Amino acid sequence: MSSPAIVNVSKFVSGNAKKFGEYVNYIDRHEAVRSNNFSKFNVNAFDGYHNYMENPEKSTGLFTATQTQLSNQEKEQLKKAFQLAQTNDSIMWQDVISFDNKFLEEQGIYRARTGYLNEGVLQEAVRKGMAASLKAEGMEASGVWAASIHLNTDNIHVHIALVEPHPTKPYKTFINKQGESYTARKGSRKQGTLDLMKSTVVNDLISRDKELMKISELIHSRIAPANREIIPLMSRPMRQLMNEVYQELPDDLRLWKYNNQAITGIRSKLDVLTTMYMEEYYPEERIELTEALNEQVATTKRLYGDGEKEKGRYEKYKSNKENELYAKVGNVLLREMRGIRKEEKQHYEQSVGDKREPFTPKNLQPAYLNKLKKALRKDFDSMKNKKKYQELQEEMERGE
Repeated sequence: MSSPAIVNVSKFVSGNAKKFGEYVNYIDRHEAVRSNNFSKFNVNAFDGYHNYMENPEKSTGLFTATQTQLSNQEKEQLKKAFQLAQTNDSIMWQDVISFDNKFLEEQGIYRARTGYLNEGVLQEAVRKGMAASLKAEGMEASGVWAASIHLNTDNIHVHIALVEPHPTKPYKTFINKQGESYTARKGSRKQGTLDLMKSTVVNDLISRDKELMKISELIHSRIAPANREIIPLMSRPMRQLMNEVYQELPDDLRLWKYNNQAITGIRSKLDVLTTMYMEEYYPEERIELTEALNEQVATTKRLYGDGEKEKGRYEKYKSNKENELYAKVGNVLLREMRGIRKEEKQHYEQSVGDKREPFTPKNLQPAYLNKLKKALRKDFDSMKNKKKYQELQEEMERGE
């Protein structure tokens, strides 16, 4: 089993815990002193790679959401914030984000031979990860955190401590191992929050945003844009299947949505239509999307390992993106068919007058099929303009 590129572990203690007090005591001490006494305030026994968390061989100074290096005055202000949090019985959360050093070397962030580490890049990634996790927990305004980078031989890791000077977590009643009840603030965070923090950190380090944007662009702009028009020609099998779908759709037009349960029996035929459509008219884009998804799966496997839990996550990602594509194209077809059905009903009502004969949908006439043909046509100019605009925005952000 491969070793993941990044892991995180997390624990928390209440305001009256000794570890909380020790952390506060050492906030404003020299970094060498903090490192030598790390075990006094550390609550995570292991770093996520099954390595025991000993006193770091070397540690960088504390950094925060806004400060890269803290002056003595800023350390004192941070200490007061942690003291207030302890007085108000805040939880103290401690997170450890550990990296496979080989992964950091691959990204050009670390060099084992010289010991070089781009601390600024790691700090910024942690800031983004913490911002995402605080938002997920509703703690953007209340959370105060400090972190330091520990430079160990096997796995460089970042040690983070988070508190709330004015706590927002409610008190709840819990049962201890002896079966006794006690009251304390809720300290557990959602697993999704911890996963979000880790994925935000790693995505920032490897800049996967462009690859993820490529996948979205293939689905939403190149294969199935909202203003799509279908290709001028439609094969006979496609016409036959299109008619079958049209005939089987329910009378209530409000139900004509891809994920609506009312069309569950028709959805598979819509998927076949989508597959035929892509194979006939967009084979290169379809291959490109598959390759992009496979690449993302491989990258995610490298980052998080190939355990059963992790495997399920990245395979689910690929499946979700495939489903997203089929839903997008399916809704384009249904939207056009809805317009045709409305027009067909209108003509029917005008022709029968006051007669109350039941309406029966007919096979799609050539004129209607032409509308469907236009419904999924590729708008290359729009796609190119959108891509050019995106490139211009990136240049502006880089200051070029």
